[in-house]
Amino acid sequence: MSTSSTDDLAAIPLLASLAPEELQLFAVRSYPKNAIVATEGDRLDMFNVILSGRINFFWRDEAGHQLELGIEGRGGHFVDATLGGEPTIMSVIALEDLRVGSIPMTELKPLLLRHPQVAVSLLMDVVARHRRLLHATRTLTMEDVYARVVKQLLAHAAEIDGKLVTERLTHAEIGRRIGATREMVGRVLRDLARGGYVQAESGRITILRKPPRRW
Repeated sequence: MSTSSTDDLAAIPLLASLAPEELQLFAVRSYPKNAIVATEGDRLDMFNVILSGRINFFWRDEAGHQLELGIEGRGGHFVDATLGGEPTIMSVIALEDLRVGSIPMTELKPLLLRHPQVAVSLLMDVVARHRRLLHATRTLTMEDVYARVVKQLLAHAAEIDGKLVTERLTHAEIGRRIGATREMVGRVLRDLARGGYVQAESGRITILRKPPRRW
Protein backbone atom coordinates (compact mmCIF):
# COMPACT_ATOMS: atom_id res chain seq x y z
CA MET A 1 0.00 0.00 0.00
CA SER A 2 1.29 3.48 -0.84
CA THR A 3 2.09 6.05 1.84
CA SER A 4 -0.74 8.29 0.59
CA SER A 5 -3.23 5.43 0.97
CA THR A 6 -2.02 4.76 4.51
CA ASP A 7 -2.35 8.46 5.30
CA ASP A 8 -5.91 8.46 3.90
CA LEU A 9 -6.83 5.56 6.19
CA ALA A 10 -5.17 7.14 9.23
CA ALA A 11 -7.19 10.33 8.64
CA ILE A 12 -10.46 8.45 9.18
CA PRO A 13 -11.54 8.93 12.84
CA LEU A 14 -12.57 5.27 13.21
CA LEU A 15 -9.05 4.15 12.26
CA ALA A 16 -6.97 7.02 13.65
CA SER A 17 -5.67 5.01 16.62
CA LEU A 18 -4.27 2.19 14.49
CA ALA A 19 -0.54 1.84 13.88
CA PRO A 20 0.76 1.92 10.27
CA GLU A 21 1.34 -1.84 10.29
CA GLU A 22 -2.31 -2.39 11.25
CA LEU A 23 -3.46 -0.12 8.43
CA GLN A 24 -1.55 -2.36 6.03
CA LEU A 25 -4.30 -4.92 6.57
CA PHE A 26 -6.60 -2.72 4.48
CA ALA A 27 -6.59 -2.70 0.68
CA VAL A 28 -7.73 0.45 -1.13
CA ARG A 29 -10.39 -0.20 -3.77
CA SER A 30 -12.04 2.14 -6.26
CA TYR A 31 -15.53 2.05 -7.78
CA PRO A 32 -17.00 4.32 -10.49
CA LYS A 33 -20.12 6.41 -10.01
CA ASN A 34 -23.34 4.33 -10.12
CA ALA A 35 -21.52 1.06 -9.41
CA ILE A 36 -23.44 -1.42 -7.24
CA VAL A 37 -20.88 -2.23 -4.56
CA ALA A 38 -23.07 -4.56 -2.49
CA THR A 39 -26.31 -6.39 -3.25
CA GLU A 40 -28.97 -7.35 -0.72
CA GLY A 41 -28.79 -11.05 0.07
CA ASP A 42 -25.12 -11.49 -0.83
CA ARG A 43 -22.69 -12.96 1.69
CA LEU A 44 -19.75 -10.57 1.68
CA ASP A 45 -16.35 -11.15 3.20
CA MET A 46 -15.03 -7.55 3.30
CA PHE A 47 -15.69 -4.62 5.65
CA ASN A 48 -15.36 -1.25 3.90
CA VAL A 49 -14.54 2.23 5.19
CA ILE A 50 -15.21 5.15 2.83
CA LEU A 51 -12.12 7.24 2.04
CA SER A 52 -13.77 9.49 -0.54
CA GLY A 53 -17.08 9.67 -2.35
CA ARG A 54 -20.58 8.83 -1.16
CA ILE A 55 -22.82 5.77 -1.16
CA ASN A 56 -26.54 5.22 -0.84
CA PHE A 57 -28.16 2.28 0.93
CA PHE A 58 -31.36 1.06 -0.72
CA TRP A 59 -33.94 -1.69 -1.06
CA ARG A 60 -35.45 -2.68 -4.42
CA ASP A 61 -38.41 -5.00 -4.89
CA GLU A 62 -39.11 -7.43 -7.72
CA ALA A 63 -41.13 -4.81 -9.58
CA GLY A 64 -38.12 -2.48 -9.63
CA HIS A 65 -39.44 -0.02 -7.03
CA GLN A 66 -36.57 1.42 -5.03
CA LEU A 67 -36.51 2.88 -1.53
CA GLU A 68 -33.46 4.89 -0.50
CA LEU A 69 -32.45 4.27 3.11
CA GLY A 70 -29.61 6.68 3.75
CA ILE A 71 -26.39 8.21 2.48
CA GLU A 72 -22.88 7.74 3.88
CA GLY A 73 -19.80 9.73 2.98
CA ARG A 74 -16.16 9.89 4.00
CA GLY A 75 -15.57 8.05 7.26
CA GLY A 76 -18.74 6.00 6.89
CA HIS A 77 -18.68 2.26 6.40
CA PHE A 78 -20.74 -0.54 4.97
CA VAL A 79 -21.45 -4.17 5.24
CA ASP A 80 -20.98 -4.03 8.98
CA ALA A 81 -24.25 -5.96 9.31
CA THR A 82 -22.49 -9.03 7.88
CA LEU A 83 -19.90 -9.36 10.66
CA GLY A 84 -21.51 -12.58 11.80
CA GLY A 85 -21.46 -14.06 8.30
CA GLU A 86 -25.12 -13.23 7.58
CA PRO A 87 -26.25 -11.99 4.14
CA THR A 88 -26.22 -8.23 3.78
CA ILE A 89 -29.70 -6.72 4.28
CA MET A 90 -29.29 -3.63 2.06
CA SER A 91 -27.87 -2.93 -1.38
CA VAL A 92 -25.27 -0.19 -1.80
CA ILE A 93 -24.68 2.07 -4.80
CA ALA A 94 -21.87 4.58 -5.37
CA LEU A 95 -23.37 8.06 -5.81
CA GLU A 96 -20.04 9.33 -7.12
CA ASP A 97 -16.56 7.96 -7.75
CA LEU A 98 -15.74 6.00 -4.61
CA ARG A 99 -12.58 4.92 -2.78
CA VAL A 100 -12.78 2.56 0.17
CA GLY A 101 -10.41 0.84 2.53
CA SER A 102 -11.37 -2.86 2.63
CA ILE A 103 -10.37 -5.45 5.19
CA PRO A 104 -11.41 -9.14 5.25
CA MET A 105 -13.90 -9.98 7.99
CA THR A 106 -11.46 -12.66 9.19
CA GLU A 107 -8.87 -9.91 9.80
CA LEU A 108 -11.32 -7.35 11.18
CA LYS A 109 -12.49 -9.44 14.15
CA PRO A 110 -8.97 -9.98 15.62
CA LEU A 111 -8.25 -6.29 14.94
CA LEU A 112 -11.28 -5.26 17.02
CA LEU A 113 -10.18 -7.53 19.86
CA ARG A 114 -6.72 -5.93 19.83
CA HIS A 115 -8.17 -2.39 19.74
CA PRO A 116 -11.29 -2.13 21.93
CA GLN A 117 -11.55 1.61 21.27
CA VAL A 118 -12.07 0.89 17.56
CA ALA A 119 -14.67 -1.76 18.43
CA VAL A 120 -16.57 0.70 20.63
CA SER A 121 -16.48 3.42 17.95
CA LEU A 122 -17.74 0.96 15.37
CA LEU A 123 -20.51 -0.19 17.72
CA MET A 124 -21.65 3.39 18.32
CA ASP A 125 -21.68 4.09 14.57
CA VAL A 126 -23.76 0.97 13.90
CA VAL A 127 -26.21 1.91 16.67
CA ALA A 128 -26.55 5.44 15.25
CA ARG A 129 -27.33 4.06 11.79
CA HIS A 130 -29.83 1.63 13.30
CA ARG A 131 -31.61 4.54 14.99
CA ARG A 132 -31.70 6.49 11.71
CA LEU A 133 -33.16 3.48 9.92
CA LEU A 134 -35.79 2.97 12.62
CA HIS A 135 -36.72 6.64 12.41
CA ALA A 136 -37.08 6.38 8.62
CA THR A 137 -39.18 3.22 8.97
CA ARG A 138 -41.42 4.92 11.53
CA THR A 139 -41.94 7.80 9.11
CA LEU A 140 -42.84 5.42 6.29
CA THR A 141 -45.32 3.43 8.35
CA MET A 142 -46.97 6.17 10.40
CA GLU A 143 -47.08 9.21 8.09
CA ASP A 144 -49.00 9.64 4.85
CA VAL A 145 -47.39 10.56 1.53
CA TYR A 146 -48.24 14.25 1.93
CA ALA A 147 -46.44 14.46 5.29
CA ARG A 148 -43.42 12.58 3.94
CA VAL A 149 -43.13 14.86 0.90
CA VAL A 150 -43.30 18.00 3.06
CA LYS A 151 -40.73 16.60 5.49
CA GLN A 152 -38.41 15.78 2.59
CA LEU A 153 -38.70 19.27 1.13
CA LEU A 154 -37.99 20.96 4.45
CA ALA A 155 -35.04 18.63 5.15
CA HIS A 156 -33.37 19.41 1.82
CA ALA A 157 -34.05 23.15 1.63
CA ALA A 158 -31.47 25.85 2.29
CA GLU A 159 -31.98 29.61 2.54
CA ILE A 160 -31.10 31.48 -0.65
CA ASP A 161 -31.85 35.20 -0.89
CA GLY A 162 -34.25 34.92 2.02
CA LYS A 163 -36.16 31.97 0.57
CA LEU A 164 -36.01 28.25 1.30
CA VAL A 165 -34.92 26.43 -1.87
CA THR A 166 -34.27 22.72 -2.28
CA GLU A 167 -31.48 21.05 -4.20
CA ARG A 168 -32.42 19.80 -7.67
CA LEU A 169 -34.94 17.03 -7.07
CA THR A 170 -37.05 15.08 -9.52
CA HIS A 171 -40.37 13.57 -8.51
CA ALA A 172 -38.82 10.12 -8.93
CA GLU A 173 -35.93 10.99 -6.58
CA ILE A 174 -38.29 12.23 -3.90
CA GLY A 175 -40.39 9.11 -4.36
CA ARG A 176 -37.38 6.81 -3.87
CA ARG A 177 -36.49 8.61 -0.68
CA ILE A 178 -39.95 8.43 0.88
CA GLY A 179 -41.30 5.16 -0.53
CA ALA A 180 -43.91 6.62 -2.89
CA THR A 181 -44.51 6.63 -6.63
CA ARG A 182 -43.49 9.52 -8.85
CA GLU A 183 -47.17 10.12 -9.63
CA MET A 184 -48.12 10.41 -5.94
CA VAL A 185 -45.29 12.88 -5.33
CA GLY A 186 -46.35 14.92 -8.37
CA ARG A 187 -49.92 15.09 -7.13
CA VAL A 188 -48.84 16.41 -3.71
CA LEU A 189 -46.52 19.01 -5.25
CA ARG A 190 -49.23 20.22 -7.64
CA ASP A 191 -51.63 20.63 -4.72
CA LEU A 192 -48.99 22.57 -2.77
CA ALA A 193 -48.30 24.78 -5.78
CA ARG A 194 -52.00 25.52 -6.27
CA GLY A 195 -52.24 26.43 -2.59
CA GLY A 196 -49.37 28.91 -2.94
CA TYR A 197 -47.01 26.96 -0.70
CA VAL A 198 -44.31 26.00 -3.20
CA GLN A 199 -43.03 26.96 -6.61
CA ALA A 200 -41.00 24.66 -8.88
CA GLU A 201 -38.43 26.06 -11.30
CA SER A 202 -35.44 24.49 -13.05
CA GLY A 203 -35.67 21.33 -10.95
CA ARG A 204 -35.59 23.21 -7.63
CA ILE A 205 -38.54 23.78 -5.34
CA THR A 206 -38.94 27.08 -3.53
CA ILE A 207 -40.97 26.94 -0.31
CA LEU A 208 -42.99 30.16 -0.36
CA ARG A 209 -44.60 29.53 3.02
CA LYS A 210 -44.55 26.61 5.40
CA PRO A 211 -47.06 23.96 4.32
CA PRO A 212 -49.67 22.78 6.84
CA ARG A 213 -49.01 19.59 8.77
CA ARG A 214 -52.14 18.01 7.32
CA TRP A 215 -53.74 18.49 3.92
